[in-house]
Parts: sequence; C-alpha cells; structure tokens
Amino acid sequence: MVESADGSDARKTWGLIASSMLVGAALSFLLPAEPIALDGGLALVVLRVSDMATWTVLPPLCVLAVAVLASRPGLSARRRAVEAGAILVVMGVTLAGNALLNEHVVKPALAAPRPNIVALVEAGELGAAIDTPADFYALGDKQARRDFLAGELDDLRTPALTKAVREHWVHETGYSMPSGHATAAVTFAAMMAGLALAWAQGWRRAVFVWGSPAWALAVVYTRPLLRVHTALDVTLGTLAGLVWGLVSVAVIVWLAERLGGPIERD
Repeated sequence: MVESADGSDARKTWGLIASSMLVGAALSFLLPAEPIALDGGLALVVLRVSDMATWTVLPPLCVLAVAVLASRPGLSARRRAVEAGAILVVMGVTLAGNALLNEHVVKPALAAPRPNIVALVEAGELGAAIDTPADFYALGDKQARRDFLAGELDDLRTPALTKAVREHWVHETGYSMPSGHATAAVTFAAMMAGLALAWAQGWRRAVFVWGSPAWALAVVYTRPLLRVHTALDVTLGTLAGLVWGLVSVAVIVWLAERLGGPIERD
C-alpha cells in the first residue's frame, strides 16, 4: 500500500490508524438511545460537524488537503502537478462512485430503516396510516417521503428538535445502512493518512496521519448522536471507508510513480 524509506513502519502506522478508527466507531454501540438533546446548542454543533462530510463542504476540504500535501518543499513542478492531479481524480471518482453505489445499490438492497423513523413510528408520531417503518418507505421516492415527514414534524413534540435538526431529519429519508457520511469521511481521512505516510514529513504528516482520522471519527459519531443512524450503520460505514481509502492510496501512489517519477518526501 504505502512505500517509503520506512515503508514497513508506515504500513504498521496505517494499520494502527485503521484499527483504531474501526474500534473507535464500534464504541458508538455504548452510546445511550438518546445521547443528547436535539433542541439545544450542542445539537447544532453536532449537526455542523456532520455537514462537513456532505457534498457542499467535503469537496473544498479535499482541494485544501491536496494543496497542502502537494505544496511540500523539494518537488519539481511536474511531480507536484502529477500528485495533485492523481489525488483529485482518484479521490473524486472514489467518493462519488461510493456515494452512488451506496445510495442506489447497497442501501436499497439492505433496506434498513433509519432509527429516527423507527422511533417516530413506534411513538405513533407519523399518523395512523403509518403502522410500520416499511409503510413510511412505501410512500414513494425520497422527495415524497420528505414532503410527508415535513408535515408530520411540524407538530412534533417528542423529541423536541431545533429547526435545523428538524430540517436534517426531513432531508434524510433514505435507508440507513451503511452510513454515507461515515463512509465518505473515513475514506477521505484514510486516503490522506496513507498518502502522508508515503510522502510527507513534519507537520504535514502529523496533520494528516493523526488529525484527519480524529476529524473523521468526529463525523462518524455525529450520525448516532443525531439519531439518523445506528452504531452498526456507522461501524459498517467506517469499515467501507477504510477499504475504499486503502485501495485509493495504492492507485494514487501507482499513478504518481508512473507519471511523475519516484516518490519524493519532504
């Protein structure tokens, strides 16, 4: 996966990061059923962290991360361009491809209802016509479910939701397993950690090897905190992200070697 002057140590470090992230995600099983109140300031902070793995925020983060990694000193202009181009192309294809596969193939095949929908149905908050979560998902496509849920949540009293969290619940009406947010965040973090281990030193290495996994785990935990995913959802999403990240790093390093010459480190 990762080849460098200390390639064996780099592989061990990446393995430690990957196992730590997977264990960290699995610890979400210890969260209580209602971990935080969804009508206060903490819920808004959690929501903002969760939004960092969306298509509005994640692409600029990707570009920034690639710019930081490719800006390390000692690279030729060709090597710098090859690295940046290879990372952005593979990262874009990986994240977009996984999102499409997850949303249109994996989630519909598993057909796991979101935990907030299950809770609303069990509490009778979605009306007499919705006896089971399957009834909710049978309403139509995502937009039809959003329209229905928006009307029902207008009068919701339990649980109490801030306006932003209510809008998030209305938007997230797809199936639950695995978590797309968790998969995207972990894929990005695993890619940047692996590339930093292969190519970087100093503060760049520290930021990507330790900072990006910590950020990804923060995103992972937002999903059960907001009650839109279960611990199993985010654990499977983390596992998928690690696999996508590992494969992506191997492809990027291969491309950079073939097109830009031997791996260079700062």
